Amino acid sequence: MKKAYIYDSLSGNKKPLTKTDVQLYVCGPTVYNHVHIGNIRPLITFDAFYRFLLKDGYKVQYLHNLTDIDDKIINRAEEENKSEHEVSEFYIKAYKQIMKSLGIKQMTMMPKVSTNIKSIIQYVDRLIKKGAGYVTPNGDVYFSIDKVKNIYGTLSKQKIDQLLNDVRKEAKGDKKNKLDFALWKQTDKGLSWKSPWNDKGRPGWHTECALFINKYMGDTITIHGGGIDLKFPHHENENAQNYALIGKPIAELWMHSGHINVNNVKMSKSLNNFILAKDLIAKYGSNAIRWFMYQTKYENPVNFSDELLNASANEIEKITNHIGNAIVQLKLGGISIATTNGKMSAEFIKAMENDLDFPLAVSEIWRQVKSLPDLIKNKKYKETKEVINNLFAEFDVLGLSFNSKLDAKTLSLITKWKKALSTKDYKTADSIRNKLIK
Repeated sequence: MKKAYIYDSLSGNKKPLTKTDVQLYVCGPTVYNHVHIGNIRPLITFDAFYRFLLKDGYKVQYLHNLTDIDDKIINRAEEENKSEHEVSEFYIKAYKQIMKSLGIKQMTMMPKVSTNIKSIIQYVDRLIKKGAGYVTPNGDVYFSIDKVKNIYGTLSKQKIDQLLNDVRKEAKGDKKNKLDFALWKQTDKGLSWKSPWNDKGRPGWHTECALFINKYMGDTITIHGGGIDLKFPHHENENAQNYALIGKPIAELWMHSGHINVNNVKMSKSLNNFILAKDLIAKYGSNAIRWFMYQTKYENPVNFSDELLNASANEIEKITNHIGNAIVQLKLGGISIATTNGKMSAEFIKAMENDLDFPLAVSEIWRQVKSLPDLIKNKKYKETKEVINNLFAEFDVLGLSFNSKLDAKTLSLITKWKKALSTKDYKTADSIRNKLIK
């Protein structure tokens, strides 16, 4: 097994995965609405990463959280005259359907905030006892960034003085520092739980992921991933809590996927230019969407347009047609294809081990696909079979399904044709062959 190298967005350098056991944590959605295409880019990116690591010989523990307690969920529940639980469970179900539609491989665990309240309270209490958390007169609990001012801002490449200048003036007066963030907040609205600090409260957003990592994965994990928009303040605040509690970074490596732009404009709800994932999947299907995501390095912004998605759909169709035609020719030559025993090509592995170089991996798939017609023409069936098996292995890593036009009827005709030839029933064989050619 070769070492994979990952671009660490903290250090700005590529670093090797030096251990065969990998712990991967990727922040999940706040389940108050249907997810949009910006949400599914990291979902697809880290799914391909997860699949590749497993096939490349790594052991991977992969956690992806679900935020089912949040002000946005409370507001949506009020709008729809439903309970928060009804809202969150509806959108969790919708999110899992999106995952299924996109062929996302099941993670090791998908913990919910609501089922971990006791652990969160204990985690916050540990921070208070460490002197990193403090309780205000009204029962709110804040994290004191002064306890980690030597490292705060290093992940997002920002200085505390500048952050203080940028922070909103209307920040609550009971904070010791305007940059301090809520660990636990007193509430008289929505779901609440009793804690040592108040009778009705709920956790702050930044604490849940830090708790999940600490509870399920340990002091420091191998890789923390997510979209670039989470780098600050969310990931910065997660890291701060871990430093305050344990004296170590929360992750050895940080991976951040880039923004999605729509027609060269950054996608945002304020501009109303976001596109729901479910609508995109219904229009283009999983293969075209995933293939589109692989045309650009995952760290870079990617521009969405219908033209680009249509191009991706056409490319996938060309690729599957080439593979389908080659499979027919192999079957006509009496050679069967086992779609589960393939190995990735050396160049594909090299591309993926080099910081998930998706564009290079795509180029390698095209190289192999374009080699098929000549291999078939020269009756190099063994080499043809090897290439197809490679492609199926690479499709599996990229979460692409092989949707060939080789339906059961066509395959049955091929079998009948072979049988007619073997019994020297040439009239029947020629008739079936003509159908197959069509």
